[in-house]
Amino acid sequence: MIPANLARIRARIEAASRAAGRTDLPRLVGVTKMRTIEEIRSLVDAGVTHLGENRWEEWEGKRNALDEGISWHFIGAIQGRSLRKHYRPLFRVDSLDNLSHARLLSDLASREGVTQSVLLEANILRDPGRSGFLPEELEKEVGSLATLEGLDICGLLVMGPVPDPSGRQDKTRKVFEDAREWWIRLKGHWPFLVELSMGMSEDFEEGIRCGATEVRIGRLLFEEGIV
Repeated sequence: MIPANLARIRARIEAASRAAGRTDLPRLVGVTKMRTIEEIRSLVDAGVTHLGENRWEEWEGKRNALDEGISWHFIGAIQGRSLRKHYRPLFRVDSLDNLSHARLLSDLASREGVTQSVLLEANILRDPGRSGFLPEELEKEVGSLATLEGLDICGLLVMGPVPDPSGRQDKTRKVFEDAREWWIRLKGHWPFLVELSMGMSEDFEEGIRCGATEVRIGRLLFEEGIV
């Protein structure tokens, strides 16, 4: 089932890229939250080696149980206590959400003797129930964040709105288009912001059409009959 789901998702990614006039394909990150080791191993065997976890504790167990060669992304909300206890160097922290956590991660990475790649999570929707920098906060702080020892800031993570029950993507498209224009403007000042992680199972095609360099997909990979 997982290899078949993956083949259909890759076909949709390619179609969305062509429709947008793109010659490149975004990176696919398989979201493994709540998935078993057997499911994850099947996904890796099918060719997905970039995997995303939402909780440090869960990532630690899966990292230890699975073979090397996986590029792990942390994509969940950051909590200082869990970060202090469970952080180990990984491919990238995709959801760095405030200056306090940036300073803590900088210190932890420096102690490990590494430079940790990160994305800055932007709360484009200004939703008080979501984590992430507000746009004006991010613009104000990105220069200072870039000077923190132990961090390599390489782009932004943007979450779309709650999916419309009707399946319409109008609101999502507007949010992603605005995010793309903002990202392009920011890159003019800070060229290191090369990545834009944008789009999940419900809206990854809109993310691709709006320039996402990375999409994060979970349930479509693992569940039967929904791709």
